[in-house]
Amino acid sequence: MNNEELKDALFGGYPVMVNLPQYGEIEYKCVSHIIYGVENGKLRITAEVLDKNRNSVTIVDPKYIRKKGGVI
Repeated sequence: MNNEELKDALFGGYPVMVNLPQYGEIEYKCVSHIIYGVENGKLRITAEVLDKNRNSVTIVDPKYIRKKGGVI
């Protein structure tokens, strides 16, 4: 996801799929936070995704996220 798609996912609250190389594709309830930070003098954007049971979150690079039913 690019930054605009990520913002849309945050405000839309719709389900997303995360393709984690070590685990494969996992469905999450939604993007719950967008995290902005600085790493080596450059802006770094990550996303917090909420699991379907609302028990835990995972921090991921937005490039691994897609809207459920969408294309990466």
